[in-house]
Amino acid sequence: MTTTSTGPTAPAPKTLLTYSHETIPHPLNPSAPVGELEIARLRLLVSNPLPDPVRCSRITIVLPVGTVSASALAETGVGIVATATPHTWSVVAIQEDVLVAVPQDGTAEFTRSDHANPDQVTGSLAIQIDGIKVSREEGTATVRVIESASASPDAPEIDRDLEIDLDKIRLRWRRDLPTEPAHAAGTGARTDEDASSTANLTARLSPGDPAPATLVPRATPIVLTWQGPTGDHVVYSRTTPNGVTATFPFQLPGLDRDETFVVKTTKDGVDRYDSVTVTVDAPLLASLRTDELAAGTPDMTLTGPAVTCTRTLNAGALVKSQKSCTVHGAVTVTAPIATPSLTATGAVTGTGANPRITAGSLSVTGTLQSDDTLDATKGPVKILGEPVVHNTADLPHLPATTDGFLVVSASWARNVKVWDSKGVSASDSSMDSDGGTTAALPVHRADTYDGAITEPHGTSAQFVFYPIGRP
Repeated sequence: MTTTSTGPTAPAPKTLLTYSHETIPHPLNPSAPVGELEIARLRLLVSNPLPDPVRCSRITIVLPVGTVSASALAETGVGIVATATPHTWSVVAIQEDVLVAVPQDGTAEFTRSDHANPDQVTGSLAIQIDGIKVSREEGTATVRVIESASASPDAPEIDRDLEIDLDKIRLRWRRDLPTEPAHAAGTGARTDEDASSTANLTARLSPGDPAPATLVPRATPIVLTWQGPTGDHVVYSRTTPNGVTATFPFQLPGLDRDETFVVKTTKDGVDRYDSVTVTVDAPLLASLRTDELAAGTPDMTLTGPAVTCTRTLNAGALVKSQKSCTVHGAVTVTAPIATPSLTATGAVTGTGANPRITAGSLSVTGTLQSDDTLDATKGPVKILGEPVVHNTADLPHLPATTDGFLVVSASWARNVKVWDSKGVSASDSSMDSDGGTTAALPVHRADTYDGAITEPHGTSAQFVFYPIGRP
């Protein structure tokens, strides 16, 4: 295998970063006309040849996929696994033949790399694409790289293209992915191939199970088993991104959701990477977002025992919850949602043509907003807070922390007034009835209110302030 430094061949603008590439095997071997497909690996080493830093927010890799074309790299994109080093970058497949690498902080800065020796470039980012099922036709496959980057903090990012040609030459048949030197990921140096190195990494419910565990119940412990080269093993996963030393069989705790495990095996200074994915039945999700449901599925039913979203709930299709639904954040509804109980600590917003929320009880700590009418079909609607009661003949100036009403009950009461924030009398009432009187004056937030009983002397009145809403 050799390493070649490939410069941009697409029309201007040229990519700011350089993309050295290497394949295992090199050159690539087309798969046999019949039978199993050959497995290959592609690594891109990304570095900066410029004196000033380059800022990059996204690197898109388009793989030529097809079944009959000589220009196709892989027959299918299914089974391709991409990883990035350092771990501050991640690679996701947005479709079968398109991979997107993004930094966790939104934008990464590439400082100048040493390009004195083209075969020994010190790269800032390595993107490794494993599990490529090589197509069966000889020819040249062109991998397209789209770089979104800028050379200045004030300059806008521009998409720049690069095409990398990979030759497929029928030299020999290979079925196994060889090992590689541990230093290759960082330097792009030449590696030695070992065609006899095969491995079988599987997840099982117990070490003696004959079948792998492809679908396991939630919270059920599993073990990783290994049949392959001996050496030092490190297991990487979502919960152990920095890796943990392992010996096989390797016991794992129960999983709450689907998980992919990557095992690095090091022997005689040579690293190899193998991975296995375990699917969890009825997984527990940290948060739930649904913009739309799959075709043919009219709604979603959540059976419980309860639905809890630690962040936000965005319902874009009919959602039915048979138990209570608690959202520790905002609820945005553009289609109906039905639940016996909906509790949200953030805002509840209904927008669109049919933003209906049907709930036996609705508790909202934040704002409740709807473009449609809010109807109370039965039962009382309570908008008043706890009343503040004063039994006295002379009520001094008291501040109002919310809007509300001042209600006074007395036999004789005069000079019951509400003052605005500038000290101007906003409203007043004087009651002179022998049989007992009641006055209700509107009060606005930041107003003050007072009152006094003038006859008969010593008789108390009841002054009650009813707030609207909460302070």
